[in-house]
Amino acid sequence: MRALLLATALSLSAPVFAQPITTQELDDLFNSEPRVEVNLRGSLIRLAAEATRAEGPEAALMLDGIRSVVVRIYSSPVDQRLVDLERLSLVGDRFEDDGWSTIVRVRSLPDDPDNDGDVWVYVRDEGDVLDGLAVLALSTDDDTAVMVHIDGTIDPAQIGALSRRFARIDLEDDLDSDDDE
Repeated sequence: MRALLLATALSLSAPVFAQPITTQELDDLFNSEPRVEVNLRGSLIRLAAEATRAEGPEAALMLDGIRSVVVRIYSSPVDQRLVDLERLSLVGDRFEDDGWSTIVRVRSLPDDPDNDGDVWVYVRDEGDVLDGLAVLALSTDDDTAVMVHIDGTIDPAQIGALSRRFARIDLEDDLDSDDDE
């Protein structure tokens, strides 16, 4: 369960110090409130770090460097897809204007049956560590527009160690064994 909570927290994102776009600006841009809204800052992140420290020191160490995690998920009906694509492109432009680097950009192709949507991934690079990570996505599978922003120091070596540790966990087997009890 802790692994699932940690993975959820790490896949979220938001900014406190280096914030190219505020959550209010995002809500205004999408002309709606988000379907999903996550805001983790300060004491909540420290609480998560302390809760994992004994059994997951790598996770706790990684969380120690995180200042905030913000997630926003908006409805994005098919008939609004082009407008939402432009909206997320504007958000991406704000990250780039603020000095973030684009490390991934996946563009959907019109009339492609395997089209899953568009994805942008941005990082703020500070030498050997990242000082922020942002993911923007427009999904055609569930008609959503997503922004995840992690503000804080992210050491790629820590992510690798954490990934290797949790890659050994088979959640399906863990859940099945709980049902047997």
